[in-house]
Amino acid sequence: MLRSEARERKLGQDHPITLDFVHGLAVLRTKQKRYDEAERLFNKALESRKLKLGEDHPDTLETKNDLAVLYKEQERYQEAEKLLFEAVEGRRLRLRDEHPHTLESWHNLIELYEAWGKPEKAEEWRLSIIKPPDKSGG
Repeated sequence: MLRSEARERKLGQDHPITLDFVHGLAVLRTKQKRYDEAERLFNKALESRKLKLGEDHPDTLETKNDLAVLYKEQERYQEAEKLLFEAVEGRRLRLRDEHPHTLESWHNLIELYEAWGKPEKAEEWRLSIIKPPDKSGG
């Protein structure tokens, strides 16, 4: 029996420690370019974290951020953009603008726009790190 199977059996599929392991394995699979397996693992972690912890929990936002990175690697830019918006906004509200995790999502969004061939959007977000975008529309 694999360690992950033993951990899952002992703690349960939705235990935060099990979900941390699943998430970490998904990150590893992304780096190994084993994208199908990574996506399956991220989706498992994301759905369970949403149910167990809520949409705006830092762990849920971490999975959204990292799944978006996977989508960027696959050139699935619209899917990545949606998740990164959620990660940036959630992390800004929960952790504040200057928190390293918030800045990580912000930088990932900038990198997404650069990879997508949208340099003007990348620059807009680059400038918004210094001065957050005006939400009033003005």
